[in-house]
Amino acid sequence: TIAGPKGGTGKSITAVNLAASFSLFEKKTLLIDCDPMGCSTLYCGINHQDYTSDMASVLSAKARFTDAIIKTELNYLDMMPAGFDLYPAAVKLSRNPGNEKVLRLFLKDVASVYDYIVIDSPSSHTFLSTLAMTAADWLLVCMTPELNTIKDFESLLKIVKYIRTIHDVPVKIAKVLFNRTCSREEINAFLEKQALTEISALVCQSFIPEDSVIEKSILRNSPAALLDLNSPASDAFLSAAQELHFFFHPRGVQ
Repeated sequence: TIAGPKGGTGKSITAVNLAASFSLFEKKTLLIDCDPMGCSTLYCGINHQDYTSDMASVLSAKARFTDAIIKTELNYLDMMPAGFDLYPAAVKLSRNPGNEKVLRLFLKDVASVYDYIVIDSPSSHTFLSTLAMTAADWLLVCMTPELNTIKDFESLLKIVKYIRTIHDVPVKIAKVLFNRTCSREEINAFLEKQALTEISALVCQSFIPEDSVIEKSILRNSPAALLDLNSPASDAFLSAAQELHFFFHPRGVQ
């Protein structure tokens, strides 16, 4: 799950472009949109007329989980879309804290089908963000030097502790990925300033730079790599996907 309690750190962009990068490496990937804003859905070029069932349908018991999964233009990438209907569906489910674990239960039906399942979570401490993180084995935390503080990371750790305690789910932080960052020196200066040097080992060697191709990809509703595979941002996301793959498979298991 792509996590982080603060908005504007590039979670949806990261979710879409990492999922696309995994698929370009021919890893069977499922991208799940857990945000009522449906940014990941839009950024993948998927419109309402492209599907009849979505995440809201699944959570409302109107569709089976597998029926809400659709194909994308990338051969190895499937998606579960979302839209505003997810909001009222989540409001109903949020009345019972036990429902925070429901997505994790659904994923058991498809876990063996995919090499990677990437979940885009909304910002802030909402039922849907907790649902997305409870479904995960690992979290990828998105941060930007100009937006984040130590308080954001401490807040995330409290959510992780809540999930582990209440739901007995051993979710862990895999890596921290910096977006809109120009250099390793900028990351190190940020960690020093925010007294976050203890998480240095979690920080990805890859970082995503400012790049006009990202804005173009948003406007054209397409992963950056499909617009310009050789752009700095596309190259950085491919490097991040490769770094994460070797993190999950340190012995080179394919």
